[in-house]
Amino acid sequence: MSTPLKQIIAGGMAAAGVLAPTAPAEASAAGAPLRLAGTSWFAGGGVPVCGASTATSCAGQRHVGGVSYNWWQCVELPQRFYLKRGWHSGIFSGVGIASQIFTRAAALGMERQANGSIKAIVPGDMVVMNRSGAAGHVVVVERVTVNKDGTRNVVTVGQNSQVVRNPMRWHGGRLDSFWASYSVAGVVHAKKNIGILSTDGGPADYPALVNGGGARPFGAGYLAVTSTGQVFGGLPGAAPAVSGRVTDAAVTPSGAGYWLLSSSGQIFPYGDAAPPVARPATAEGELVAIDAAPNGYLVTTSTGQVYGPGVWITASPEGYSGQFVDIEVTTGGYWLLTSAGQVHPFGAAKWFGNATTFERAIVAMSGTATGKGYVMVDVAGNVFAFGDAEHLGDLPEGSAEAADIAVTATGYVVTTKTGVRHTFGPGAGVTNPGRFSGTF
Repeated sequence: MSTPLKQIIAGGMAAAGVLAPTAPAEASAAGAPLRLAGTSWFAGGGVPVCGASTATSCAGQRHVGGVSYNWWQCVELPQRFYLKRGWHSGIFSGVGIASQIFTRAAALGMERQANGSIKAIVPGDMVVMNRSGAAGHVVVVERVTVNKDGTRNVVTVGQNSQVVRNPMRWHGGRLDSFWASYSVAGVVHAKKNIGILSTDGGPADYPALVNGGGARPFGAGYLAVTSTGQVFGGLPGAAPAVSGRVTDAAVTPSGAGYWLLSSSGQIFPYGDAAPPVARPATAEGELVAIDAAPNGYLVTTSTGQVYGPGVWITASPEGYSGQFVDIEVTTGGYWLLTSAGQVHPFGAAKWFGNATTFERAIVAMSGTATGKGYVMVDVAGNVFAFGDAEHLGDLPEGSAEAADIAVTATGYVVTTKTGVRHTFGPGAGVTNPGRFSGTF
């Protein structure tokens, strides 16, 4: 890791969705680049999803609205799609940016539901997202399916974004944003859209997670820590005098030491772990996760504030759901994870997707050695792999609740709250702890 942490913090969030304002492709006889064929979404009844370009046509269709430096903005897609479906006459009058679709819904002859009070969604509806100081973003709902826990998975299609299809989790009247630092304004429905109605279900909120320090590779074995500070596979030393409970542990880059973190902000160094800094007075919520970093370490609060030695505490990210549960440092940046399965990338860290089909809550993540992927695990022990990470299996039925996941050289290890380690990949097996107090 060569990038200084101050530079990572100053650099802010890596673009997780909206395309950077680079020059679009020049107009050509071939038209704008095709991202997704109209026959490939909305049961074959969609319209071409196109890439940024000054070309006025794409896959044989002319743009509907837009701006001359890029006719194929996010707002252009629903305008062209609604015109094809006969739900609207074309250009949304008075709409210059995506966020205005929601504020001007009534003037457009449409209905809107604010996030937190979304009672029904019909495929073809628009989801409008906002970000402070930005134009926002709009996507079209393609389909809605039911998750195991009764919540809904809403798959959307959008234009002028790095990823065309993005899922969103809908629960208790609320849609969780799929982009870091974007919040959902709500859903806009065209009255002429009489498709199949989906109604919300499942729990409104994510359960508060009360886990211990989990487990991760250390030396020739594993470092496992309970919420009371009981350490298995660690170094000699006095037991920590914990205020609150131990919530995480992180191994130093050399592998010769580690830190233990408590919910109150205490940090206990062992081996060659650098001395801790005091918890800032402005830190809100419990301290939930720690990871080794170029400056020593980084920690995060349950509200997503990050700090470490020589690093001023950051503000909470915008638009998150649930609580923050993990931080994972990668080359030149880091990821923050919420219990809603949202990944917030910072610095050079790349976004590879969020989890939306999990049960109850996501509890932990771990990045691959390349920095080009990560895995997450939910309370029920279901594992979700993104980027170059590989899904190797989930906890068997009847297991205790999952508490942690750690990528290894050959796979990953999932640790339950009772300390049982399930190894996935070559040499797969199950390891039970000795007597312990608290939870892992």
